Amino acid sequence: MICKRCGQCCFHLDIFIINPRSILPDGTVRSDDPEAMIFKPAQQMCPHLAIEDDRATNMTTCTIHHLPCYRGTPCEQFEQLGPAEDVCFMSGYFLRQGRRVCEPQS
Repeated sequence: MICKRCGQCCFHLDIFIINPRSILPDGTVRSDDPEAMIFKPAQQMCPHLAIEDDRATNMTTCTIHHLPCYRGTPCEQFEQLGPAEDVCFMSGYFLRQGRRVCEPQS
């Protein structure tokens, strides 16, 4: 699956994520930290998800997607049914449900 990095899964799904406090300056995770993975409940913003503009228009990015600590995480291993080269369809699914990562600010 090709991740679109839209932030929909990062907001709408229950998932275990890397604890931001456990990430070292080189982008790896402290190997001796028993709390290196934490639970992120659905409908709660992932702390690694950043809004790219102040108008909150659903332009999001994962701040750890490029770091070594991202490799092997549940986020990286998330899959959908279908060919591996297909673009993720979860974003479209959530949008059709009327869900958004963030609502526009007034």
